[in-house]
Amino acid sequence: MAKEVIGRTSATDRDPNTSDKLNFWITTDQIVNPFDIVESEHINNSKTYGLVTGLEHRTDATSHLANFVSNNFGSVTDEPNTPRIGATLAKVNVMMNDGGGRNDDGTPMDGIYMPLENEKNVCFADEQGIHIALGIDTMENENRIPAGLIKMSNQVEAIVHIDKRYLIGPESAHLNISGISGLATKTSYAMFILQSLSSIS
Repeated sequence: MAKEVIGRTSATDRDPNTSDKLNFWITTDQIVNPFDIVESEHINNSKTYGLVTGLEHRTDATSHLANFVSNNFGSVTDEPNTPRIGATLAKVNVMMNDGGGRNDDGTPMDGIYMPLENEKNVCFADEQGIHIALGIDTMENENRIPAGLIKMSNQVEAIVHIDKRYLIGPESAHLNISGISGLATKTSYAMFILQSLSSIS
């Protein structure tokens, strides 16, 4: 099934797409939030995945004063004679590119990190796409530890896993947990991870 297009990439002379960042405008009927994961088609049938980090609404107004004046000098009851042309723009950090498939031995192809060109369709990533973006698809099943749940604006959900070799060894045996002090959220999450570990042992 074809994925719904939620916008298209946008590159300008002052705000270009780069190898690690991209922009896309959002269709007026879509809701996109920070931390959503999106995907776009790229060179050699590859897909680039990125994390929405911010949203901006831009209009053709040269200043906020122009908007004030166009509303009958600050009237909130009158409608402006000429509606502003506007669009909402999403700022995205590139997470990875899948290279367009897999090699003969089953390993992922090397990623392509050329900047995305203008007018490329952008969609929400599905569960499989989220796993690819986070590198979970490359983990062996026996090394996966459930670490949480991602729920996106379009209600797509994906279980997030971490690699036990990096949690309990031999690779690094380390986990950073950050949060506000005094709310027991970090402690609760540590207990959750311990429970996840005990469930696979």
